[in-house]
Amino acid sequence: MCPSQANPSLPTEIVGDRGVVLHRALRGLPLTLLEPLLRGLRRHADSLVPGHLVAGNGGCALGVMLRELSADRSWQASGALPPRRRRRGASPRDPSIYETWPQLSKAYPRLPHVEIIFDATCEELAQRTDLPQEDVPRVVGLWMAAETQSEINMRHMEETAASVPSRSVAVDDRLFAATVDRLVELRPGLSRAEATELVEGLIGARRLESDPLFVPADWEHELELQEARLAAGR
Repeated sequence: MCPSQANPSLPTEIVGDRGVVLHRALRGLPLTLLEPLLRGLRRHADSLVPGHLVAGNGGCALGVMLRELSADRSWQASGALPPRRRRRGASPRDPSIYETWPQLSKAYPRLPHVEIIFDATCEELAQRTDLPQEDVPRVVGLWMAAETQSEINMRHMEETAASVPSRSVAVDDRLFAATVDRLVELRPGLSRAEATELVEGLIGARRLESDPLFVPADWEHELELQEARLAAGR
């Protein structure tokens, strides 16, 4: 088996289409949900099943996150995890988070979007590639785990940026701009101003803006002489 088959990944065109939507959904979730989502996707990567909130020892992306939350005593003790609604009677359709955890989905409206993104990306990957059906959920889940980890890292960067001291330092303008460009490329939802603040958080200081009107000190006397000559010739 070649390396690409041993460690399959999402095609770039699918990442481009789905990535923006996933980033928007993750931005709307607190760290207290991002962290169990990350743990669940990694821990149950081989048990992911699209279209099913709960399936055996796994389920969809939200299903494995809910497994982590249900086992977290801090959520249970604080009462932050509302009770699951038990369905009555048989139904040919698998229940969604709206039906199973209505209070949780209402408190965090972006959660159902994560469920939809996982299911839709699995379907698209299966249709557009020849990847074995049993590998599709794992590939999508690990991609979502990587994006969730990036979002968590971004939150920590934002916390750092918020505490950057007011001092300014000179930086390599081309390198700074390239870093900002790369951050915007990785996170299309970020504005350049937001990306600039994050990069400043990384260097621990505000960027010193270059002054296009800066005149070296040893030129000042020459400028004064030229102004005096012009004034005398009038």
